[in-house]
Amino acid sequence: MSGLDLSIGMGDVGIAVLQELWNKVAFQTMGLVSETRDVLFEKDSFLEFSRSISELNILLSSLNAQKVENALGLESTREVLTTLNQQLKKASKIIKDYKCGSRLRLLLKSHSILLQMEHLSKDIAKTISSFQLVNLDTAMNLNTMTSQIINNLGSMEFRSAAATEKVASEMESSLSENMKNRENAKKLLEKIAEAVGARPSASLVQNELALLKQEKEAMEALNMQAEALQLSQLIEFLYSTDVVTRPVDEETASTHHQLYPIGSFICQLCKKMMTDPVAIHCGHSFEREAIQEHFGRGEMNCPTCRQELSSLELTPNLLLRNSIEEWNDRDMDFKFQAAVAGIKSSDHSQQDKALEDLQLFLERPRYVTKAADEGLATKLVVILKDDRVNAGAALKCLYYLAKYNDDQKEAIVLAGGIRRIVKHICKGGNECYALAVLLKLSEKESLAEKMGNTKDCIPLVVSLLHIDNPDVSQKASKVLQNLSSNIHFVVKMAEAGHFQPFVARFNNAAGETRTLMAAALVKMQLKENNIDELREQQFIHKLIQMLSSSSPASKSACLKCIKKLVAHHKIVERLLEDAVTIPHLLGLISFNKFDPQLKQGAAEILTKLIGDSEQFEQPKYQGLQELQSKHNVSLLLEIITSAEDQTKIQFLHLLVELSSKSEIARDLIRTDNDAIAQLFSSLYSDHPEVRRCSMKLIYCISEGHPDGVPLPTSPEKETAITNLASILINSPDTEERSAAAGIISQLPRNDSSIDEILRKSDALKAIHGVICSMDDDISGNIGSSDQGTSLLENALAALLRYTEPSKPDLQRQLGKLELYPSLVRVLTRGSSLAKRRTATALAQLSLSTSRSFSDENVMSQQTKPSMPFFLKNVSSMWCCSASSHNYSSCSVHGDACSPRDAFCLVKADAVRPLVMTLSDTESGVAEAALMALETMLIDHSRRPQSTAAIVDSQGVAAILQVLDKGSVSAKTKALELFQKILLHTKIGVPLMQKFERILIQLLSDDDLKKKAALTLRQMGIIPEQSSYF
Repeated sequence: MSGLDLSIGMGDVGIAVLQELWNKVAFQTMGLVSETRDVLFEKDSFLEFSRSISELNILLSSLNAQKVENALGLESTREVLTTLNQQLKKASKIIKDYKCGSRLRLLLKSHSILLQMEHLSKDIAKTISSFQLVNLDTAMNLNTMTSQIINNLGSMEFRSAAATEKVASEMESSLSENMKNRENAKKLLEKIAEAVGARPSASLVQNELALLKQEKEAMEALNMQAEALQLSQLIEFLYSTDVVTRPVDEETASTHHQLYPIGSFICQLCKKMMTDPVAIHCGHSFEREAIQEHFGRGEMNCPTCRQELSSLELTPNLLLRNSIEEWNDRDMDFKFQAAVAGIKSSDHSQQDKALEDLQLFLERPRYVTKAADEGLATKLVVILKDDRVNAGAALKCLYYLAKYNDDQKEAIVLAGGIRRIVKHICKGGNECYALAVLLKLSEKESLAEKMGNTKDCIPLVVSLLHIDNPDVSQKASKVLQNLSSNIHFVVKMAEAGHFQPFVARFNNAAGETRTLMAAALVKMQLKENNIDELREQQFIHKLIQMLSSSSPASKSACLKCIKKLVAHHKIVERLLEDAVTIPHLLGLISFNKFDPQLKQGAAEILTKLIGDSEQFEQPKYQGLQELQSKHNVSLLLEIITSAEDQTKIQFLHLLVELSSKSEIARDLIRTDNDAIAQLFSSLYSDHPEVRRCSMKLIYCISEGHPDGVPLPTSPEKETAITNLASILINSPDTEERSAAAGIISQLPRNDSSIDEILRKSDALKAIHGVICSMDDDISGNIGSSDQGTSLLENALAALLRYTEPSKPDLQRQLGKLELYPSLVRVLTRGSSLAKRRTATALAQLSLSTSRSFSDENVMSQQTKPSMPFFLKNVSSMWCCSASSHNYSSCSVHGDACSPRDAFCLVKADAVRPLVMTLSDTESGVAEAALMALETMLIDHSRRPQSTAAIVDSQGVAAILQVLDKGSVSAKTKALELFQKILLHTKIGVPLMQKFERILIQLLSDDDLKKKAALTLRQMGIIPEQSSYF
């Protein structure tokens, strides 16, 4: 007989036990993977979990217990395996429960089950990581798999679908409200059926009822009353749908006995807890309304004992009522304590349920006191930090605490409640409940102070003012109103875009406070809707009154504030409407002798007010009428005489704006000889802006005036003109040159001494250079685009002096320059104003030539000169080129129009550009071009050739366009030119039909109908004798 093999040591036994445990864990993973295959809800989450557990099974199968034991030690490995085994068993049980039983109950519990699974996944991940399998000497792929399993399980989220959560929420709401409405119950049943993937049929309801009743009995047997009550509620809900009929032998009262253990408190008629119990003659008690309905149906017996009653008198059962109320109070207290325990729990699902219950309790002040004793305010504020808990219910609870107990307000704030509520709203939480809490807290002044100082609180509440929900916006408005007693908070509101409290406080504030508020307003960003609040009449008046303050700081803040506000036209209107605005600003200018900044600020504001005023000359604004008085204009002129440069510049800007709007002011300045002398002397200033502004003012008072520029008396007059020419010629500043050219264009026309000064200067060469610079590819030669355009326009205006037919000496000087090609190019490249002035210059040049040709033709019929008359007079004036050789014949004038001999629109290639310019609808452009083209027809002897040149350049079609879209004056000139063209050329039928249609339309225009009729008669459309003539 062989003996026992005692060579097997304890270590080997331990390894064997460990290996068996290892196998159990591996087997458990396989079972768990199998369990997850056919879950009912949230299959994606369970499928992801199943994959990770399946990978864990593969990992365990690839390792052996001994290798792990060698790395960790026997006891550690056994502990980890035991823990993992228990966790896997727990997961398996949860999944089994999730798969079986009533689908309604599973749907209701899905959220809490998924939370359990999420926590359990993280626990399993933590347990696996404690194996430290990645540290074992294993293949790289097993290490990677281990890390992946841990990461997947640790980050796994089991989330209900939004639709599932919504249905579960509706179910909870229905059960808590004891829903009896059949239609609502049916609708909810349809949603439930859809969520569980079934049809809302009687079969579904029957199956669910059978399962729910079984589960309810099991819960009652285990004395799990809360679960049994919930199942009873689900049963009642299914019966309330009327999809199936309740069995006769199934007493509804049983449900109520579960809800209310003392049966005598339940009315046998309505099956509800009695609130107004009354006794009948036999001694039984019922709910008053229920027994009255019973007697109302003609019943004369007791519903309980069936005894015939001799009297239907009802007696209040005060003893029973008191008992019921006492029982209710005890029951409420019990439930309140359960809710408190749930709030203090770390389980989120319990907290959610407790919050739902607690908000109902806190509607009663006595439970607010109990909640305060429990210190719930702090706990509720902490709950707000957790996104997984119903923050809306927590806020509602905080609202009741703040509403019924002032001390709780302090507790909420002390716990950081304001900051938490602000963050809650920022994250898109329930604004209504959050604002309700803030509103209650803000009613206490000391807490309002803390609220206003809480970061982002005021801007956030302001942002809720314009939300679509009226309840939210009203609450936000009330919160801000409670904070408005603090001036700093009012400023914060304005900075956030809410100006009503700011305006109200400003209107009633003392001087120093207004100064601070005005200074704060200067730094704010303003939008149009803010301006609507700030243009309030009293606010504007109070602001203006600060200008008369004795405090320099107040005046300075006021000026800066007004300067910011006048950027908005609505504020300008309100300032002008206030009769004291301009007098106060003028007073600041008149009586302030020590602070040039205040003067400059006042002048800048006046400049803006004048610039934005649309009815300056009308007596609508009294202040503007005062501003253009002789006294005030003289005051402004006196300042530019004596002030330092910066102040002088600002007042020159003011006078330019005033002169551009007021003819009275222009005339007052023109007639002030000292002021004119001062303006021209300012052209020698070392400060370029002083020179520019002075020239702008001179131009402004000269433009359009029949006498042109008001010049100082000689010899200052000659000096002034020479200086203007020098600036145009030599200044490197484009704006200065432009202003000088503009003034030169406005110099008195009939003063030959001015012509002589200009002729002797190089002004014309400078004008030539500006016009030719348009051909230069380097745009920097004439400054920025706007300034360059202005310089070109003003240079062309100055050129018109040289092209006047009455100034042959200046025309002769012009003829020596090769200017015409560049001048013609302006017609295609320049601005509308540049085109108009160019066309006018070409018209004047062509007019002089055409008249010369016409005069010569008249004389040639009387005599036969050896040399054409016009050549004796103008041969050196009208050359298109400096060359005296190689000229070619002109299609209109022949050899008589050589570049050496005369200016000609045809030879200058100006006809087609002029025709193209007719399409420019800007004021005056087409008129000037038509005037230039018409000069070609002055010489009757060459009209056929001139007409042909115009027609060949598409002139007829362009005239048609003017008649269709041009101004009245342009159409008038177009008709006159067209009538002359008709005499010498034949126009095609299609084009004539278009002319006919447009001319007939013009017959309805009082200003044009006679000319249109004459043209139609010329075309043979209407008879000689017509009512239009």
